Amino acid sequence: MPDALTLLLVTCSGYILLYGTCWGTDKYDIKESKKKIRLNKYTNMLFFLWKRSEKVYWLVYIIIISESIIFVLLWISYLFKIVFIYKILLDLYIRVYLSAVFILTVKTFIKRIKDFISGKSR
Repeated sequence: MPDALTLLLVTCSGYILLYGTCWGTDKYDIKESKKKIRLNKYTNMLFFLWKRSEKVYWLVYIIIISESIIFVLLWISYLFKIVFIYKILLDLYIRVYLSAVFILTVKTFIKRIKDFISGKSR
């Protein structure tokens, strides 16, 4: 198991980077998507730092919730020194992080290509 400072830097910076990617994707790139969900006020306060008066893209919602839960469980297993669960959660955290960044990048890229073809590019 790594030291606490390394784990803190890696997980917090990863969380902030993915959160920023989710914010950018939801805020700018998927405005016309029909697959949106409405947040209740508790979910909005717990997981979304940006103000959302409209609906949120469902994939961004799932990514933020799943990474938040894995982030908390990873730190709990680290603090209680449960090595087996820690290794599983760290692997899961990395897989969720990489797949989320890949999916959001592809989704944004496809939307921008469609906008470019249709003449709606900024």
